[in-house]
Amino acid sequence: MRTATIKKSTTKSVKPIIKKVTPKKVNAVPTKAKEAQPSQTLIATPSTTQDQPQNQPQAQSKQSQLIALLSSPNGSDIQELMQVTGWQAHSIRGVISGVIRKRLGLAVISEKIDGVHRYRIEAA
Repeated sequence: MRTATIKKSTTKSVKPIIKKVTPKKVNAVPTKAKEAQPSQTLIATPSTTQDQPQNQPQAQSKQSQLIALLSSPNGSDIQELMQVTGWQAHSIRGVISGVIRKRLGLAVISEKIDGVHRYRIEAA
């Protein structure tokens, strides 16, 4: 009768490398010297506050541009959305599915017209 011999596998023990990270002191100044320096405060000038209205963002986000294009009666196809946002097709489909449909709860309709998929947001 034959008996099987089992070889023990040799494994190397791996020791974790632990490094202590200490914060760097940047321009360490004694507290008395800090008190002696005048404080610098920024004062908003009237021209900067009047140029930008409080309620409107400075520029439209890519997501808001997508929603604007999809809200048109004919909707938009992937190529148009890619040109506006600079995103790839799979990213646009992900935003339509994940953000616009699920998170924002808008009804997006996909239609195939003349072999081209067009997406549009259904008017409520």
